[in-house]
Amino acid sequence: MTRRERTLIGLLVAVVLIGILALIRSQPWGRLEIRLFKPNTKDWIVCVRLHREGAGDLMVLRRGSDPLMLTEDTHDDESPDWSPDGTKIVFSSNRRDEVYQLWTIDPDGRNLSQLTIGGGAKRSPRYDPDGKHILHIAQGLVVAIDTKGVHAEQLMPRPHQMLQVREQYGQIAFRYARRVQKDLIAAVQIIDEGEQAVLQDESLSEQTLTLPMLLKGEHVDIDWARQGLQLVVAGASAFMPTPEGEERQMGVLLLFDFTESRTQPRVMPLWTSLDNSEAAIEPSWSPDGSRIAFVMCDRKPNGTLIRKALMVIPSDGGAPTEIVAGEIYTPDWSPDGRQLVFAMGSPGNRQIYTVRIDGTNLKPLTQSGDHISPRWSPKQ
Repeated sequence: MTRRERTLIGLLVAVVLIGILALIRSQPWGRLEIRLFKPNTKDWIVCVRLHREGAGDLMVLRRGSDPLMLTEDTHDDESPDWSPDGTKIVFSSNRRDEVYQLWTIDPDGRNLSQLTIGGGAKRSPRYDPDGKHILHIAQGLVVAIDTKGVHAEQLMPRPHQMLQVREQYGQIAFRYARRVQKDLIAAVQIIDEGEQAVLQDESLSEQTLTLPMLLKGEHVDIDWARQGLQLVVAGASAFMPTPEGEERQMGVLLLFDFTESRTQPRVMPLWTSLDNSEAAIEPSWSPDGSRIAFVMCDRKPNGTLIRKALMVIPSDGGAPTEIVAGEIYTPDWSPDGRQLVFAMGSPGNRQIYTVRIDGTNLKPLTQSGDHISPRWSPKQ
């Protein structure tokens, strides 16, 4: 074999190896983490900046620095969430084949990687508190996938529950799900009458064919306390039983405490609108569990919700306090529990703000465009 032939064979082998490595790198199971140091994301906030056409890009807001665009293209990126250590961001995007899949990216825009593959949309991702799995909605079902994208597990409904749930509701469609312990999952299910909060107790799921319903209404939201087995459920025009044994619709904010019993939780009303003229939506539990932030709305007779204020209420009961008046969206807490971040404004001109929980030091972090879904990095 001549020297020229050996050189050509060497080049061919190198090209093949590069192609194989590129193919492996493109697969969820083949991602290699080559960075030794990650950026310190303390006080970083990720959000979505919407195009005029309605699609979104990911943006990171850093105190003392210009906004950093993590993605900037014609694809739609949505629902960002931080890993518990603040080193990764997961989001849903249709950037490959126009099908929404889960992707991860470093907070400085590096290492964009596809996490899920296969047919059907994957949306509404949320890291588990231990950072080992990501809960999301896959083709309407609640699914958990490990952070390498290797193993996915259907959680709600379990396969043996599918027939019963389909017969009961005619469709299986969840909007999002949350859990703080591996075996207890809450989710918002879309039904013909609106939405409902349902529960899956993994320790009992093999013995049950149905999903216990916690609250039904026109619009329902949930959030777990970060410490303990307490779930807050907010319902707009929720169906509530009366002492006379009838059902009445009202705006409610309820606390379900599963500490002593999984099957019969203690239920505490935190706030109600008896005449159904107001609604509490988008609750967010403070890191220490002492407070719950939510968006207060006026409810019109036709069911339309008009957002009017950011509120905070003690989780052990008491009157809610108005923090900021305005058209508020999706509040989220700072890791120390002293501030809140949220979007405020009319669609097409929503900006990201932070505010102290006493209502002082209201600061706009963006000045123009349309921004939604702010999430504060957990890094302290």
